[in-house]
Amino acid sequence: MRKACEPVAAMDALTFPEPEHSNVHAVETGGGYLWAGICRGPSLLVRLSPDLQTIDEIEFDCEGGLHDLAFDGSDLWVAHSSGHLSRLDPATGDYETFSIAASDGQRNFLYCLTFDGENLWTGTYTDPGRIFRVAPTDGSYEEIMLPEAPNHAVRALTTTPDALWVGLYTVPGRVVRIDRRSLEQETIDLGEENMLCTSATFDGRFVWLGLDTMPARVVRVDRATRTFRGFDLWPDSSCVRGLTFDGRFLWLGLYMEPGELVRFDPDSGEYQRHVMPARFSNVRDLALQDRTLWAVTQNVRYEPSGICGLRIDEVEDG
Repeated sequence: MRKACEPVAAMDALTFPEPEHSNVHAVETGGGYLWAGICRGPSLLVRLSPDLQTIDEIEFDCEGGLHDLAFDGSDLWVAHSSGHLSRLDPATGDYETFSIAASDGQRNFLYCLTFDGENLWTGTYTDPGRIFRVAPTDGSYEEIMLPEAPNHAVRALTTTPDALWVGLYTVPGRVVRIDRRSLEQETIDLGEENMLCTSATFDGRFVWLGLDTMPARVVRVDRATRTFRGFDLWPDSSCVRGLTFDGRFLWLGLYMEPGELVRFDPDSGEYQRHVMPARFSNVRDLALQDRTLWAVTQNVRYEPSGICGLRIDEVEDG
């Protein structure tokens, strides 16, 4: 672990000036820190204090890039495009790495990752796509093939008390529900209007999916009836690449120039726009910590990437 760049003079925002920070893919919170994952080879993780005044780098010995992060309550887990998962101690930066192998010998590009309170779930860029259920105690895993997921289609994961929901980057749109106990699958066809899923979250009632569309769109799926409804934002909005729920509102991160954070009321469908500072474009992921919404941005031509925080309790209604 080595010292990285210093933050700019802004309490809740910084840009990463170094070329190796140019392709941020994920943000996570846990262990008292913020974590930004950089997709480059070898994988690079940036550890930040919540005030953005302390910044360290952790470089992994994996050839592929870092694609997603998940915190299990004690350890941070890192998914690599090389087909490896790393378990990292947040305080020390020490880690161990597990190989997650595809049964048919394909390169097992681990693209997305989530933790359900018991197991880790990771989705892959393989053809067909697949999910691995991973035990955090020892890294042992089970492989779940997804016949409905063509190459590069597994893009987003979220969990409900009984199931894993897998958003697929397909036309027409599809989401796969996997029972967390039996591993039985059910595919829900969302139609051509609801295509190209990039992000997902659960608000305690509904599963929500963010889409790679223009205008930007989110889809609400009733997990009991399997019915769904789409909600469009303003006409020149585009690409929901981050989606999270704060207990009352959904927050959407838009892959636009400049980037925007959108507070969305799941009851009424009304939304409130928050344009990010000019140097922050193309939101790639979102995370919540202590009522601050953190967004990582890939910015114009991926350089420099950045992180920006919005204190959601200070956002006024209206």
